[in-house]
Amino acid sequence: MNTYREDVREQRGRTMRHPFTGTPARALLAGVLTASAAASAIAPAAAADVLVEDFDLTRTDTFTAPLEGCLPADLIGTATVTEHSTGRVVRTPAAAVVKGVDSYDFRMTFPDGRYVDSGIDEERFTVVFTEPGRITVVSTDSRDERTVHAPDGTPIGTLSIRETYDVVFRDADGDGEPDPGEITVERHRFRLTCG
Repeated sequence: MNTYREDVREQRGRTMRHPFTGTPARALLAGVLTASAAASAIAPAAAADVLVEDFDLTRTDTFTAPLEGCLPADLIGTATVTEHSTGRVVRTPAAAVVKGVDSYDFRMTFPDGRYVDSGIDEERFTVVFTEPGRITVVSTDSRDERTVHAPDGTPIGTLSIRETYDVVFRDADGDGEPDPGEITVERHRFRLTCG
């Protein structure tokens, strides 16, 4: 499954390839699930406990790429993106629920002096993993607003991305990804506007 937003995420230093995959929050979730599974295997009496963990992670990447969709594809700029993930993981014996926000601070500069700054750039996400059965429900809602500036700082354009993505899948192979044949429900809405 390849969406335009995935390409945008790829250009952001490969911080996100698919909703909730490859993010610092996803890495944290994998650790929490592994640790809680090990803990319940060691101490079955504690299996009824609810584990709650908040996360607050920051990561910065720098890369070169074109500005997706609004400037010529052969105009390559240098982007610096800081991703800040905050949220909560709630783990019970039957499920894990992860809810949070990925906020991005985006700045791209071009050889001719033009540059792009982010305004609102965030993705709200909820992920529910159930056990047994490995049913996963993912819901994301993202909003990305950027301004293109002339070398003197005058605003000369905008880029706006709105996207929602909802998927339900049975994770038969346990990789956390909705693979072909596993998806039971999928809704995707995407809109890119240049001004």
